[in-house]
Amino acid sequence: MQTRLLTLLLIMAAITGCQSAKNGMNVNLHNPASIDRENEMVEIDWKHVQQKIAGAAEQSIIVTDNNGKQIPFQLVTNGTGSVESLIFPVSVDAGETKTYRVSAGKPEAFEPLVYGRLVPERKDDFTWENNRSAFRVYGPALKATGEISNGMDFWTKRTEALIIDKWYENDLSGKASYHQDHGEGLDYYKVGRTLGLGMTAPMHNDTLCLGDNFVTAEILDNGPLRISFKLTYDPYHAGTHEIQETRIISLDAYSLFNRVTNIFEADTTQLTVATGIIMDMGQPAVTFGVNSGIIAYETPGNENDGTIFTAAIHPSGYGIIKEANGHYLGINSYQPGTPYTYYTGGGWTKAGFDDFEAWTRFVEEEKEKIDHPISIQIN
Repeated sequence: MQTRLLTLLLIMAAITGCQSAKNGMNVNLHNPASIDRENEMVEIDWKHVQQKIAGAAEQSIIVTDNNGKQIPFQLVTNGTGSVESLIFPVSVDAGETKTYRVSAGKPEAFEPLVYGRLVPERKDDFTWENNRSAFRVYGPALKATGEISNGMDFWTKRTEALIIDKWYENDLSGKASYHQDHGEGLDYYKVGRTLGLGMTAPMHNDTLCLGDNFVTAEILDNGPLRISFKLTYDPYHAGTHEIQETRIISLDAYSLFNRVTNIFEADTTQLTVATGIIMDMGQPAVTFGVNSGIIAYETPGNENDGTIFTAAIHPSGYGIIKEANGHYLGINSYQPGTPYTYYTGGGWTKAGFDDFEAWTRFVEEEKEKIDHPISIQIN
């Protein structure tokens, strides 16, 4: 009798263990960096989730932190139409290991923290934002007016609210210009015929070769935690070489940096490319550059609007850093047709950065996070 009871208990334990394995998984996260990480996005292959949770779908899973509290998540498709990964924000101190859990359940509702769209009512801008910053690039309707720009614009924000639609509506109706700060931030970054904030272009004979405004914009994912999209451009030339450019840009909630992947197709085996930050040539340059992969610049500000700080981070470093063509440039050799991935973003004296030194410290910490990503173990 005791033997039968023991056997029954072992069978029940095995069944319970199998059910538990099929209904959830622990995600053990370790921060190998020397700095704390707060609300940083981690990404898990969706196949791992499906293996652990039977019938996993957006409305049938939850993510909880180490205290058992539900947190927001997003299923990422990268524009494929099928889920490829699961992302969610985590906070892990330097050297710390924490366990989050993905399991079957009914998810709570969370407000989106990112947003982006084509803005046909403003000459085909494509504008995107998260809860900290906003950005835009310029489209075909603007080019048709004779205004050509290949660069990225930067909108300063001092609100966590998503403001794109509100600012455009108020500006276009004449109610309130987004070039003036009405308490939430403003657009006073000047781009023109430049790379603006951290875009990349081929160089030929030490001269930047800029494309025109984007031709098509395709949203790949649109929240609640990541906005990503693909831009295509008409062919242009770098010397005698015809260039076909594609950009894929993504922005995660809480981050000040966009992840940018450029692909330049060309009829050559080697190009020189430069990531650039527009400079105010009428003012003394305040810059910070290290070949390990950082260029940063202080845009001259004013008492009313404050000062903008900008940066571009390349994980593998820059071969050459210099001022040229009205830009602060990070230059590398590039094999056409391959992904060229880096990060670019900005900060503001009215949103957490007192001076350029504070900004460069922050950028160096971002570089350390890129160099030492959170390690993920699933069980």
